[in-house]
Amino acid sequence: MSESPAKRLQAAGPSPVGLIVRVTTLDFLRRKDLYVVAILMALYVIGAVVVRVIRIPDAETGRFLMSAGLSLSQVLAAILAASFCARVFPEEFEQGTLMPLLAKPVSRAQVLTGKWLACLGLSLGSYLLFAAATLLTIPLTAGQEASALVQVVLLQMTSLSMLGAATLALSLEFPALLSALVALTWYFGAGFVLTNTREVFHTFGEVPGAVAGRLLYCVPDPSLLSHTECFAGGVGNLGAGLFGALVAYGAAWTAAILLLAIWRFGRMRL
Repeated sequence: MSESPAKRLQAAGPSPVGLIVRVTTLDFLRRKDLYVVAILMALYVIGAVVVRVIRIPDAETGRFLMSAGLSLSQVLAAILAASFCARVFPEEFEQGTLMPLLAKPVSRAQVLTGKWLACLGLSLGSYLLFAAATLLTIPLTAGQEASALVQVVLLQMTSLSMLGAATLALSLEFPALLSALVALTWYFGAGFVLTNTREVFHTFGEVPGAVAGRLLYCVPDPSLLSHTECFAGGVGNLGAGLFGALVAYGAAWTAAILLLAIWRFGRMRL
């Protein structure tokens, strides 16, 4: 007779998070989502290779293709992150497989952390593969420094961790599809909405604009971590202080959202 999930986790050692990460990762790798997105990225790579074979006519075209490739990598990885994180708990709730997992010695915080790490690993790994495919097919042009590219990739990985945490938190309250749509809308639209809202409040006067601006800065904005266009345009490196502040910003919001999700998950009746 096969061992129960609780016994397998207990045999794995004092911390079952690693086993939860492994089981969740293997479950998602058996799905079609990853392969559908990979096919879409492969189509882009084929188009980029064709352009490279016929030779990129000028630096401007090279910058455009680099920007398009890295942006597409971000979009596809974000869709994967939202899709994975949105379904992990609703499916467990529907299938009734969560209760055995929550048997001692596994805490709810460990379960949520393990599942988030699994989804994050898949989405970050996909992003790195997509970005690598772009870089292998599109040569760097003048002004596009390798160090600036590293900053772009690290910031993008930080923003994907924010997206994963937010989607996971939403999935504790809403169906999978709604959680993913809300999270992706926030991820891609928060910057536009917050910027325009600040401008609207500034039309009412300096004081309302200042108050609204300070309040809106308390809303997490993943777009602050997106610097693909700057890199593609050859702007160069971010200052060490600014880069560190942005990474800290994303990490702090990710931790805050995860702690909120853990608190909510701990209070849920299953």
